[in-house]
Amino acid sequence: MKDREVNSVETDSNSHDLEKILVHVQKPARYIGEEINAIRKDVSKVNLRIGLCFPDVYEVGMSHLGLKILYSIVNARTDLYAERVFAPWPDMEDQMRRNGLKLVTLETGTPVADLDLVGFSLQYELCATTVLQILDLAGIPLRANDRTSDHPFVIGGGPVAFNPVPLSPFFDAFVIGDGEEAILEVSAAHCVWKQRNAPREELLRMWKEIPGVFVPSLHTPRDIIQRRVTTDLEKSDFPSAFIVPFCETVHDRIGVEVARGCTRGCRFCQAGMIYRPVREKSVQRVLHLAEQNLRSTGWEEVALLSLSTGDHSCISDLIGCMVQKFGSEKIAVSLPSLRTDTFNTDMGEQIRRVRKTGFTLAPEAGTERLRKIINKGNTEEDLQRAITAAFDLGWQSVKLYFMIGLPHETDEDLDGIVTLVRKAFKWAKGGKVTASISTFVPKAHTPFQWAEQISIEETVRRQQHIRKSFGRGRIQVKFHDPRVSFLEGVFARADEKVSDAIEIAFRKGARFDGWDDQLKFDIWMDAFSESGIDPERYLAARVKADPLPWGFIHGGVTEEYLSKECDKALREESTVDCRKGWCQACGVCDFSKLAPTLAPDARVAPGNTEPQSALSAEASDRTVRRFRLQYGKVGRMRFLGHQDLIRLFERSFRRSRMTLDFSNGFHPHPRLRFSAPLALGVESVAEFLDFDLVNVELKPDEIMVILTKNLPNGITPLKLQEILLNEPLLSARIRQFSYKIKLLDTLEPEQAQERIDQFWSAPEFPLVRKHKGKFKTKDLKEWIKRLDLSDGALTVTIRADASGSVHPLDAVAAVLGIDKELARDLHVIKTDAGTHECD
Repeated sequence: MKDREVNSVETDSNSHDLEKILVHVQKPARYIGEEINAIRKDVSKVNLRIGLCFPDVYEVGMSHLGLKILYSIVNARTDLYAERVFAPWPDMEDQMRRNGLKLVTLETGTPVADLDLVGFSLQYELCATTVLQILDLAGIPLRANDRTSDHPFVIGGGPVAFNPVPLSPFFDAFVIGDGEEAILEVSAAHCVWKQRNAPREELLRMWKEIPGVFVPSLHTPRDIIQRRVTTDLEKSDFPSAFIVPFCETVHDRIGVEVARGCTRGCRFCQAGMIYRPVREKSVQRVLHLAEQNLRSTGWEEVALLSLSTGDHSCISDLIGCMVQKFGSEKIAVSLPSLRTDTFNTDMGEQIRRVRKTGFTLAPEAGTERLRKIINKGNTEEDLQRAITAAFDLGWQSVKLYFMIGLPHETDEDLDGIVTLVRKAFKWAKGGKVTASISTFVPKAHTPFQWAEQISIEETVRRQQHIRKSFGRGRIQVKFHDPRVSFLEGVFARADEKVSDAIEIAFRKGARFDGWDDQLKFDIWMDAFSESGIDPERYLAARVKADPLPWGFIHGGVTEEYLSKECDKALREESTVDCRKGWCQACGVCDFSKLAPTLAPDARVAPGNTEPQSALSAEASDRTVRRFRLQYGKVGRMRFLGHQDLIRLFERSFRRSRMTLDFSNGFHPHPRLRFSAPLALGVESVAEFLDFDLVNVELKPDEIMVILTKNLPNGITPLKLQEILLNEPLLSARIRQFSYKIKLLDTLEPEQAQERIDQFWSAPEFPLVRKHKGKFKTKDLKEWIKRLDLSDGALTVTIRADASGSVHPLDAVAAVLGIDKELARDLHVIKTDAGTHECD
């Protein structure tokens, strides 16, 4: 077995090499790590090192709650260490391959191949080639049977694992179902195996004995894998200090899981089947988790998460308690996509008291007949009440989700979507209505797992049928790419024959197939052809009597129940939610260890929420003081964009418990006034921020101490002074910037000096740059006020005015005659921001 102790010198080298290429990629903040609440451990004191991999970009992976839960659970153990790994975007992959860099973890920069265990969260079928991208960039053989004792084990989990067959050749094992308990059992077995120094196959045998674990290489036809279920969600582990990303993520907020499972019984919904039964958290538990994370992160929004949050038995009490407890701090409460029959005026009134967040409803189908077929259980009247209530309360836009291609759909149902969207626009009283229309994809373990998926050609026809009814205006209709839905449909019900096509497509360049702008559909069709596969057959209807590739996975709901629901759809019959009627005998509950768990009544909860009267009216003795901060932005923080920096400071102030002054209106925001944005990749010790604090009695040096404690490494407070409230903005007074630029070894000092002399002797020195599609010319002789060379470094002072300034790298590249891409490798630091121009 390979000795996996990490060489700290090698890790430092990886970090240095990584920083050198970050100047050449989009969004370098994806790769810098070092976020607030990220966990660093002494790797010499842990027994097992785990890479938690999300096969998508950082912004998507860091929005996934399951990854955060597992990260917290594993790292709560002193003998285990979980680090994060995300897929690099194509520009980053290109730089890594050009420079011979291996994929490393975010926390310590350790090569992924040096870990003990690599675990993938498989949330979407089209992540397959990105899984292979991560393995390949890490230097891990793609196929499990090619791995040796020199390689980590590769394990997968998540909804895609409920049909693990097409991905099985690439994984050593899968965990089916909830992972909170299983990940610790898998890790414990791994630790025992390491102590024994046993062959690789021995650990696989140990894992096979763990309930819910599927080991492809040891599977026999008689094996049935029962999914894992966390029975008591109230007591289950949940993070108290989420990692706070530096860049904006897809869901840039705190997400608190209020319930797991849904028994509404929508026949197209895989999650509604595989995550049963309903298990709710109490209002008090949710409030406690929200408060812990608000204090530790500084986020300004809490999302209440579940498959159907509006169905939580105490949702009104919960929202009311949240707003009452946190509203005075301008903390917004949001809910994910809602059922049309769960949103009401009381719910909307509570949410809007602080800040109106997004408003999304999911009718799914356009006619009552089709909603009965899919067992959606809502009506047109429900949608009308929800939209009317929202717009009466001040919302100005709504998003509606629909699907086309549902079983037994006709053109009349498509017309129903058109009619319902138009009615929604009428109910919205001229507000903006966006309809997002996706293509139905049959999923394993659902009543529609035997159904046909419509072809690409039929999808285009149905999309056009709807599209022709809408022009430009306040109604916007968006359609999913039918090619993406086609591939998703192939993988969702695929067998082992598709595995070769996945690898072929990867080697031909397929990545991020779920992203419209990254999809290489021709590559996939070539891969199917080379592997001898007709992908269309995976979209065809299935015969119930035929075995299913995923039949050995028991998702909780019995196949008999799924079959009956499929038959009821044909008869247009509904099935009642078992929370509102009698048990439907789906097979999930044993009513001993596992049964639906609803939250206790919470109407007494508001008395324990420390209500804040400041929500309704500002305090009469409100005192505002203004401060000016000079700070440095150095190290990896130089890769943060300006908007990232604004969010960073807002959340740092929240964590510090110092109250910023806010603007008024429906979307209040803190009053922060920054100096001009710093160019990405440039360091600085001359950045400025004016901010207003409310009712603070601290001295400037005390505020400096608090800020230093709450700001990340690389954002360094240097000087703080209190200024008058009517003090003019410093950014309006700055007239020049000074920089120090270290020259590359490829440019001799004599050559550089010669070009500087040529610059000063030239009557003019035009710089032509393309901006927003137009070419603009500036005479650098009018902008560069100082340009000196000493000890291999340039000192440059550049004029600034209301129109802006000149990028220091543009200026230096032009003067020295070097390529702009080469200039990106120069180390630049802003040293001063002057309020008077030098002579």
